Amino acid sequence: MPIRELRTFLAVAEGGSFAAAARTVGRTQSAITVQMQALEAEFGAVLFDRSRRPPGLSAAGRAFLPHAVEAVAAYDRLFRVVSDAQVEGHLRLGVVPSVITGVMPRALAALRERYPALHVELAMGLSRELVGRVQARTLDAAVVSDFRLGPASLRWSPFMQEPLVLIAPPDAPARRAEELIATYPFIRYSRQAWVGELIDDFLRQRNLAVRETMVLDTLEAIRTMVHHGLGVSVVPQRAGDAGGDLTVRVLRFSGSAAKRVVGIVQMDEHPEAALVGMLLDVLRQEAGRGAR
Repeated sequence: MPIRELRTFLAVAEGGSFAAAARTVGRTQSAITVQMQALEAEFGAVLFDRSRRPPGLSAAGRAFLPHAVEAVAAYDRLFRVVSDAQVEGHLRLGVVPSVITGVMPRALAALRERYPALHVELAMGLSRELVGRVQARTLDAAVVSDFRLGPASLRWSPFMQEPLVLIAPPDAPARRAEELIATYPFIRYSRQAWVGELIDDFLRQRNLAVRETMVLDTLEAIRTMVHHGLGVSVVPQRAGDAGGDLTVRVLRFSGSAAKRVVGIVQMDEHPEAALVGMLLDVLRQEAGRGAR
């Protein structure tokens, strides 16, 4: 029985539905259904009450739940039986540009201090390209943003959320974000990046008309242009990002904030899954420190 089926079962139990589990693990709802049917066939028991909408755990499923939790925990403990000093290996990691200059340097420094024998090889690219390389197994994992539902063979582990904000020149007048975006030239984050698609969706949903004058594909380039007074932009607010000498005004939009979700994509049951798990733990810790 693949461990991924147990993980998916726990995601369904925690989320309360197959649809919620699909969003959590980054798979389609039909893939979740197939996995749970396979799990039921494996144990010869009906784990879900499908007379309800959405289906919930059956009596057998509720009895099975604590054992599934312990089985997954025991599996994960297998990769932690050696001390940190003995952990070694080579991890090929893809990273989107906005993360490689954000939380990633702090996480890599913490990872090196904790696991000095672990070597991490980095490759930079856009999310879509990096996910393709993970599927082709030329990368062991990739740190990407706003992963869309993919094949059941891909596992998505979010570790950080960043709200979308408006950045404006330092001398911009003290007005609302909605007013400044309508009066200044707009510097757009490239639509080739998934975060660029997220920003486009946000502008459409808020009916925010912009006067586009520039399209760039890195947060650093956008911030530089805004710092020098060439326009405003909508970008994710990176946790703990002081911005250095490139000061800009940061403004929140009214209402609930749209958020970029950053996480790790890897192939299910990958040989380097334990190393990816160690990196994920460090990234979560560093993202939490940055948020504080």
